[in-house]
Parts: sequence; structure tokens; C-alpha cells
Amino acid sequence: MVDAKGRIIIANKNSNADLLWASRGGGGGNFGVCTRYKFKVRPAPATATVFRITWPWNQFEKVLKAWQRWAPSVNTRLGSELSIGPKKGGNVSMLGLFLGSKAEAVRLLKPITDVGTPTNQLIRSLPYPKVVSFLLAPDPVQTQRFSNQFSSGFGRKPFPDTAIKSMREFLENVEGEFAGFYFLNWGGAVSRKSPRSTAFYWRKAKFYVEWNSSWVKKSDAAKNIAIVRNTRRKLQPFIVGSYINVPDQGIKHSGPVYYGANYPRLRRVKAKYDPGNVFNNPQSIPPARKV
Repeated sequence: MVDAKGRIIIANKNSNADLLWASRGGGGGNFGVCTRYKFKVRPAPATATVFRITWPWNQFEKVLKAWQRWAPSVNTRLGSELSIGPKKGGNVSMLGLFLGSKAEAVRLLKPITDVGTPTNQLIRSLPYPKVVSFLLAPDPVQTQRFSNQFSSGFGRKPFPDTAIKSMREFLENVEGEFAGFYFLNWGGAVSRKSPRSTAFYWRKAKFYVEWNSSWVKKSDAAKNIAIVRNTRRKLQPFIVGSYINVPDQGIKHSGPVYYGANYPRLRRVKAKYDPGNVFNNPQSIPPARKV
């Protein structure tokens, strides 16, 4: 990392370990400019099973209720994301990966594929390079510039009907192919590390949830931003925290919301490596004050 004074800093377990800790979940642009990373590469299986299931939009409530009970605990080798588009032109789709055979995947998926009336169902075993392409298809080249407002949180238990009602209100009023709700099951390797082991704190949830609006005309910005933030206010009793990678400037006193109980330590690391607060943005980590 290059700091505000242009010095090169190496951070690892033996040197500047506090900076390494802060960089693992402490948000980009807080401490310096990262110029080199070293990653541990994990072995990939020869094959894995991918799946994509789609339902009509009006079945989103029953699918979501089933997914929130099933996804966090079905199997640590199975990961899934559930996307719910707007009522106007949207649908419900679940995409995911199982590190095992197709036959076992079909069995594990049965509690969710039996819900409602899926309109499309694909479950396929593929060589791992094709698995990666299936899950991470190249982003399309956008011919039009869309604007988005995101917000997010973590759920510790399934959403009750009150929360789902607020979701429905949001989905009935937003438009655009990039708008909607997105859920990702938690648990597994994320939860095996303690919340204080890295700067990323929200490890003990059952799922991650994100919602966003999308628009093209500048004149539509205010109403789209407002609906996302109003939805956050309604969902607040049912979520904790928020994810720094989808920043929401409507969140007041955002530090503890993004970083939980790790925020005070992050402020101390900031004071050590960037005391002048050179690296800053509207929701960056401010340096701790000297006592």
C-alpha cells in the first residue's frame, strides 16, 4: 500500500498486521492506495453442479419464505442467490452452485423446487471453468447509462409478513430491469471466522439482503432514492448492519452500521496510517481523536 506521504507499506501477519486486519473488510479508499495483493489460491473441483430456477413474480412471497427457511442451513457446499424483480416486467429467479453431483443437488433443491410453479428449471453438472462462466457471465456493454440507489442489510431470522409487505410496496413501485431485491445465503465459511478476526463484522447472519432502484432520467432521481431509503426505514427492525460495497448515503452515523463493533478499532488504524484524513469520502472512516 502507498500511504498519503507516498511511502510504500507492506502489511502482513508479521508487519503492520493492524493494517492487514483493517484492509480485510474495512472498505476501499480509507487507508491508502493498494498496489499489490497476495491471495491464497484454493483448489477447484473438476466438476460442480449449477442451477437456475425461475418463478412468476406473483409467487415471490411463498418462494422467499421457503428460501429463507431452507437456504441458510441446507448444506455448506450449496450456495444460492434469490433475485426478485419489480412487478412490472420482473420475475423471481434463484441462481447457485453445489460442490457435488447433480443427483445430490436435485435432492437438496427439492424443498425449494417444489414451491409454487417454476417456469424454468436448469440443474446441470459442468467442468469447473464452465461453472465459473455460468455464474459470472461477462457484463453486457450498456448502451444507456443507468443510475442506481442501493441499500442493504443482514437478516438474523426470516422476514415476517410485515417486512414482506414493505418489500411488495417497493417492488410494485420501482421499474427497470436492474431494480429489485437480492438475497444471498450466509453461514458456511463466512460464519466460521469470528466477527473481530477481520474488519468485516457481520458474520453471524442467516442471509444478506440488498435492494435497489434504477432510472435513466435525472428527473426521476429523487423519487427513486426516496423509495429505497423509505424501504430501509421500514425494514430496519428486521435487519442489522449494511454492506460497505453498496454504500447508502442516507444512512446516518454509518460507521457502526457498516463495521459493527469493529468501528472504534478501524478509527484507531486510520489515525495511525492516515492521521490527516487525506483518503476520505462522504462515508469514510475518520481518524480516532487523540486523548
